[in-house]
Amino acid sequence: MSSAKDNNKYDVILVAGEGKSSYKVYHQNKAFLTLQGKCVILYVIETLQQVESIGDIYIVGSKDQLDQVLHSSRIDREYPKRIHVVEQKANLYENVWQTFLQSLHVTPENSDTAAHRDKAVLVVPCDAPLITPHEVEYFIANADMDKYDHVLGLVSREKLRHFYPQENKAGIKMAYLHIKEDSFRINNLHLVKPLRIENREYIQKMYQYRYQRNFKNLVLFGLSVFGKDKAKHYKNYIGLQLCLFFGGLGLEFVVDYFRKLNPKRELEESISNIMKTRFSALEVPYPGAALDIDNAKDYDAMKIQFDEWQKYLRTAPLTRVEKYSEAISPSRKVARTSH
Repeated sequence: MSSAKDNNKYDVILVAGEGKSSYKVYHQNKAFLTLQGKCVILYVIETLQQVESIGDIYIVGSKDQLDQVLHSSRIDREYPKRIHVVEQKANLYENVWQTFLQSLHVTPENSDTAAHRDKAVLVVPCDAPLITPHEVEYFIANADMDKYDHVLGLVSREKLRHFYPQENKAGIKMAYLHIKEDSFRINNLHLVKPLRIENREYIQKMYQYRYQRNFKNLVLFGLSVFGKDKAKHYKNYIGLQLCLFFGGLGLEFVVDYFRKLNPKRELEESISNIMKTRFSALEVPYPGAALDIDNAKDYDAMKIQFDEWQKYLRTAPLTRVEKYSEAISPSRKVARTSH
């Protein structure tokens, strides 16, 4: 584990932008949808305020609208965490990058960033209202930022079955990343050193072509990121897309065949090479952050099940993995009482 994590806290960039490629639900920015009369983003802010390992919180989006929501909700911007609101830029990449520079107190015109090359920030989405303090603490405590520059959280499919639609019960059925070891959902938590990622511009390309059921988007994304000089990575890319396609058809035996093309370590190496950084994916045993609002159907299901899902996430028993992690890192033990 990194000794830096014992002495420093990580600033957070909470992404609530409204760019051209941002997906809306019922024609609204997902941050400002309501659950039980409260904006979705407020649940995320309140969770982040309870995480010991977090320093300042930077929220990037429509500043006027965010200021209004924070004011009307009487959110304290100074305690327990200092909250900064940053006006959104043109796209996701610029939102994260410019907000990161602001957290360093530098500007693009006067960006003496050499001393900050190893500064990491936690990037969190605005549309995951079921995120819990103990899962954020677990993610930070287990992300080895001495060894990596970008750690992404994953949650296994098994951890998410409780939230599936059932007979007479609304739910969310998710798409998965099928790799050799298991099927995972990206949980939207990123601990990243922006100045250590050389190909930062690829982040926006990944976001722009994220709805990859469209064959044209698949091709455009592959060509824009891999090009001819990175052809060896197409094996991983095609394997992932075939698994996604056949998984959507319910053909698990076909998925199990193609997932063999994608061992986790090989995928991490491919992403590291493409982004010119040191990338790793970390399995997190808590599923709350993975339960984001992708569309109107998911939002409607969450409105119905919100109370039950919150209670389940707060009271779910420790797994063997979590018990081991807390045993070897007692200073990072997380209170599992109701917040």
